[in-house]
Amino acid sequence: MARFALNFLFILCVLSGPTLSEDYQLPQDTDVKFKYYVAGLPFEGEFKVIKSKFDINFRDPVKSVFSVNFDLMQSNAGFPLATKAMKHVLDAYRFPNVVFESETVEFKDEKFNVVGFLEIRNVSKPVNLIVTVLENYSSASEKIRFSIRSSFNRRQFGADGYYPLVHDAIIIKDVLTLNKSQ
Repeated sequence: MARFALNFLFILCVLSGPTLSEDYQLPQDTDVKFKYYVAGLPFEGEFKVIKSKFDINFRDPVKSVFSVNFDLMQSNAGFPLATKAMKHVLDAYRFPNVVFESETVEFKDEKFNVVGFLEIRNVSKPVNLIVTVLENYSSASEKIRFSIRSSFNRRQFGADGYYPLVHDAIIIKDVLTLNKSQ
């Protein structure tokens, strides 16, 4: 009986101890910058974040989980004509959301390599996202600043309008801040 009580006490302490992870999210109305090329010239746009969840495991970061939902109807390609073309090519009126969901997280060379699935136009493909934390952080951190880098081929998602005038690579590169969820 004493052994059962000791095991029960151990399990109770483990389950009621401090949590292994904390929830964070991007602030409302966050824009994530992207770059694309038209006739070899660079242009920038912004994807509007409407929902995000970053479940960061501070004891074992590779167990962290990320998801971000972008609204194409609120996003822009830098100027009105390009924005209208982007919404047409991405079929934003039928598929207004772009979603990224992480699958695996690996920590290597002081960076997180997040492999996940990006869904555009109801087509889901794997994408690599490189996340670099810019400041020291812990489970007590109210904010976490980080940079992101990724690229994907828009034509893999069936978004082939205006090719080859508009290059197929979309490059995401930005510095963002996460806020601890309340």
